[in-house]
Amino acid sequence: MPRLNRCLILAAAWLAGCATTIEDRGRSAAAFTERLKAETDAYFADHPEPLALTDAFALARARTLRLTAQDLEARLARTRRAQAFSAFLPDVEASLGRFTANGDVTAAPYLRVRDGKDWGDEASVTVTQPVFAPVAWTMFVESNYGVRIADLVRERARELLDVQVAACFYKAAIAERMVETYRLQLESGEALVARVAKLADEGYALPAEKARAEARVAADALGLRESRNRRDKARSDLCGILSLWPLAEFRLNGDSILEIERVPWHFIDTNGVVRAVSRDELAAADCAEFVWQGLLQRKDLYAGDETVNLRKAQVVEALAGFLPNVVLGGGATHLTYGAPSAKGWFGGIAGTWAAFEGFRSVEAYFAAKARREAEYQLQEDRMLAVVTSVADAWRGWRETGERVRVARKVRAAAALDWSEAQRRYEDGQETLSRVLDKLAAKDAAEVQAVSAEYAAALAEVTLRQAMGLRLYEGRSGDEK
Repeated sequence: MPRLNRCLILAAAWLAGCATTIEDRGRSAAAFTERLKAETDAYFADHPEPLALTDAFALARARTLRLTAQDLEARLARTRRAQAFSAFLPDVEASLGRFTANGDVTAAPYLRVRDGKDWGDEASVTVTQPVFAPVAWTMFVESNYGVRIADLVRERARELLDVQVAACFYKAAIAERMVETYRLQLESGEALVARVAKLADEGYALPAEKARAEARVAADALGLRESRNRRDKARSDLCGILSLWPLAEFRLNGDSILEIERVPWHFIDTNGVVRAVSRDELAAADCAEFVWQGLLQRKDLYAGDETVNLRKAQVVEALAGFLPNVVLGGGATHLTYGAPSAKGWFGGIAGTWAAFEGFRSVEAYFAAKARREAEYQLQEDRMLAVVTSVADAWRGWRETGERVRVARKVRAAAALDWSEAQRRYEDGQETLSRVLDKLAAKDAAEVQAVSAEYAAALAEVTLRQAMGLRLYEGRSGDEK
């Protein structure tokens, strides 16, 4: 008995399980790290070119977990539709058994058995086919709406993911450009310090000018370190949304974000006719036209329309609860008990009607009507949100476009101003301090112009997605 008790205690402990230890956590973390590093290294080994925005889109859709819920819901919707359709298929039930009777069995005048000494065999097949099942029909209609809603919601989630990827890519591209800018500034600053030091030794430069040049180099060195930290942070954020190793080192094609300006625009009318829109037409169109296109093309609004239809079908389903159900059935049976046997087939039709269910059918009908009315209001709220989001995105798009035009002019003016200041300095007509100021202004204008161009591209991405326009053309391996 003591041995049995020990076995029971050990079995109970094994079934209850043990708490996670630091060793377990370490093994799990190591496996995760190794897998993610290996996948990241394999991808960049197969794609040695700098990461472009389109590559980031493809990676995000293939690897991110942010679409898991939508993908699962789309699969479940199809499973629910298949289950709903099964209600229209016949049910076939087969049975096979053996039995014996205890005591005296009498089925006069043909069967008399004493003391249950004989065995009996029974085999039967029964088939039932719904003939009139209104609730089952409405549930199948609802499942079709559910499939379409899930597909539209998943596609909209993919579009929103594209915007998130573009935003992370924009930050990483700007950070990459800032690192390069500070690196070039530091190199030019160090060369300038060496030149000023030589001039100071010869008495042609003031000590203050030398000190200022050295201070500028120190500031550029600090700016370079800070920009590298911001670049690493932006890269980690981008890798996070792409499900890659956040500490990976890779090259980025920042200018690829500007390719969005070459993606064609398409507007649609209420007849479903699609037409291409030129850049000149876009510039001339007002905000109302963009808002109207958003109301026509946003997939979540189509999902809302399908949800309204679903609520209508649920009202019909509630009404169908007051109708009878009719089932056609039939089958065959074969029964033997000892020498006697009986076999034959049977068939018939049956109807059931819930005459009174404690007012549950009535309350279900009123609840379905309330949900339908509420869905109308929710759809209007969705359309109002689309109007607001498109208008905001349009204003941001127009504003960033103006900033690009201004920033390009400032960049050209700053470059010309620095070139002239440098020439005057070489002729002895300008101080070194002024030259350094002009150089700083030129570098700042260059960064500002690039930042404005990237921001304008990101604003266009945001506007297109606010309107529901297609941005990402999936590759052949992209799941539909």
